[in-house]
Amino acid sequence: MIVTIGHIKPSGICGSGLISIVAELLENGVIDQQGKFRQNLDTPRIRQGADGWEYVLAWTRDSLIGEDIVITEVDLDNLMRAKGAMYAGYQTLLESVGLGFNDLDRVIMAGNFGAYIDLERAICIGLLPDVDRENFYYIGNASMLGCQISLSDVHRFQERLAVRQLMTNMELSENPEFMQHYMAALFLPHTDMSLFPTVQEKLKGIS
Repeated sequence: MIVTIGHIKPSGICGSGLISIVAELLENGVIDQQGKFRQNLDTPRIRQGADGWEYVLAWTRDSLIGEDIVITEVDLDNLMRAKGAMYAGYQTLLESVGLGFNDLDRVIMAGNFGAYIDLERAICIGLLPDVDRENFYYIGNASMLGCQISLSDVHRFQERLAVRQLMTNMELSENPEFMQHYMAALFLPHTDMSLFPTVQEKLKGIS
């Protein structure tokens, strides 16, 4: 069943929807951990399309755009590259200060994308670290909230100025550790499954 915004026929796939779709396909054995469709499955939804293998999410009669809505292996590859870069970035930044994911007290998620993302599914595909779920916090529009706090409290404003002096920049594209982490993260959820114990448990028995 597809649930859409406004409960109308689907017309496409949003970012948070893409994450949920890929997680569901993975957990149900429709795709493997390399992001490839299992072509031996007996279903008309897996087929060859203009861009290679694809999966039909909604047939023409069920879509708002008058054609099938599909997710392709090209889409999967692009998502894996994006989430791989993000995860590798987190990992590289933490290691640069001698920390790991389990050292984090909070993982703060901001913006509309952060507000609508499904936490379990984001972890399932390796976009977010597999750590204690109680450590994740949603704060909405972080930039607006920060402005309101700093402008309404002079002490917080001074604190912001001090924090600004501590900020630095790390060029990840020139960092060899980042590239190693990136290559390792080009998998669902990761080549090192020990980093994702809850996902490993979910995927047990899927061949």
